[in-house]
This record gives sequence, C-alpha cells and structure tokens, in this order.
Amino acid sequence: MSASVFDAASPWIISKRDDLVFFLGSAALGYLLLLVAFAANGLPAVVFFQVTFLIDSPHIYSTATRVLLDSEERQRQRLYFLAFIPLWIGAVLVGYYGGFERFFLLLMVWGQLHVAKQHFGFLAIYKRRASERTGFLLDKRIVVSLLYAPFVCYLVTWITGRNVVLPCAFVAGAVAAGYVYKQLRDSQSRALRPKISLIVILVPLHWLAWGFAAMSTKDFSRVLAAAAITTAGHGIQYLRLMWLHNRNRYSARKGLLGIISRHPARFFMAALVLSAPQYLGNITGRSFMGCIGVAVLMMHYLLDGRIWRLRGDPELTRALKL
Repeated sequence: MSASVFDAASPWIISKRDDLVFFLGSAALGYLLLLVAFAANGLPAVVFFQVTFLIDSPHIYSTATRVLLDSEERQRQRLYFLAFIPLWIGAVLVGYYGGFERFFLLLMVWGQLHVAKQHFGFLAIYKRRASERTGFLLDKRIVVSLLYAPFVCYLVTWITGRNVVLPCAFVAGAVAAGYVYKQLRDSQSRALRPKISLIVILVPLHWLAWGFAAMSTKDFSRVLAAAAITTAGHGIQYLRLMWLHNRNRYSARKGLLGIISRHPARFFMAALVLSAPQYLGNITGRSFMGCIGVAVLMMHYLLDGRIWRLRGDPELTRALKL
C-alpha cells in the first residue's frame, strides 16, 4: 500500500499498478473463494474466519477512522450516531425472534445493495477521472441492478423453491454485454477501460456466487460462502481507498489520526484494534456483543452512503485528487 505518484492525466484512481492490484485485481480473491466453495461444498470455517478477521471486519471498522477520529466529520455526522441504539435493539429483537438464518438474509438485503452501490462508487470515480460527464443515472441503474439482481434471484429461489438464478443470469448477461458494447461504441477513449473492466470482472462473480447458494437453499453454509465471496474483494478495495483518503487528508495532522494516517501498517492495525470488541463477543459467545457488531455493520452501511458523496464535498474531492 505504498503511496503512488499521482498523474492528473491518468484514467486510474491511484495508478495503473495500484488499481489493477487493489480495485480490479481484488476480485481474484472472490473467484478463488468461489473455487474453494465449489470444491468443499461451502467455505471451510477456518477460511471464512480468516477472510472475516483480516479483510471484512477491518474494512467495516476503518470507517471509524473518519467518522470518529476526525472531529469535523464526527460533528457533521453526529445525528446519524443516534441511529446506533435503535439499530442495536432491532438486531437483538430480529435475531432473537426471527432466528439467525432469517436475520442474516434480512441483513444481506441491505448488505448486498450496499456492496453494489459501493462498486458503482468506484465506477463513478473512473467516470470522473475519464471526464465522462453524461450517463450517470443510466450507469447507476444498470450497474447496481446487475450486481444486486443475483441476490434477489436467490431470495426468490429460497422463498418459492424454484431456482430462477440461471434463467435470470442469461438475461443479465445479455444486458451486460449490450451495455459494454454501447460503452465501447460511444467512446474509443482508453480512459474508459478501467470502468468497463470493473463491470466485466464483478458482474459474473456475483451471479456465480449466488448461483452457488441457490443450488441448495437448505444449506445455509452456501449463503455464508456467497456473502464472503462477494464482499472479500470489496473489503480490499475499500481499505485501499480509505488509506488513500486518510493519507491525503490527515497525514499532516497532529494526534492519533495523523499518526495512523502516515503509514498503511498503522492504518490497518488501527482498523483491527477497532474491530476487536466484535471478535471478543464472537469468541466468548456473548450475543450482546455480537448484536453490537451487527449494529456497527449497519451503521457502516448507513454512514458510507454519506461520507463518500463527491458532490458538495470539496475536501473529499481533494483527498481523492479528483
């Protein structure tokens, strides 16, 4: 995660090397987990735990380096912190009365939409870097739909008992192919290659992951596997983007935020430490702590919808060098 020399004329968010490794190449982890899941009829518990411990939880709790350690951001988002208590109460009630499996699927309704929107966020940055000012709404609708639809199809399969993922995948493939063709036809600019590559890499991964889960809706381990497959690469993307943002925005500051923002290892360790209470709850089997972890996850979904909006946030635009 070393800093890269920024090129204002480059179509990449950071650099070609960094983007290929962290933003595009991170999907390779999802495909690797998919192969493991197919071979083992689900992800082995040790693999699932390692992905959660080293990638998923740090990416969730790294949000706190912005919204908690930055006093200005904390002030801007202060009203949203009040949502934590009802989210925690809701996690306790739904988890207790609905059962873990139903609760997890309900959480994924929000979680998978969150991931789809986050992926579009990267695509929007690539549009900005390519000076592409049109088609924003169309891009958002198509890309978010292509990434969210496989989970919706899984839910339909789970509810009705009829596997609709495969026929819907053919329709999605046709839509994706037509969309990519239109992008290539409308512009021959090389600046659009990262944007198109992101779509080509991620859309099949999501359909394959939830298609794997839909093969046996009674096997809940397949749902956990699909969730890990679709979020692991996203976690790597997020950590790299957060480190880019924090380094550019906070590294010159004094205090704890400045210290952890000057080196990627410090930043990553801070995210691990912040996620420690959730692990303690999981290890000790305390449902109280586990529900706090779920509430933090939902707060992450809620706050991420605000802190990464480029429009109307000149400090964020400068931090991402856009």
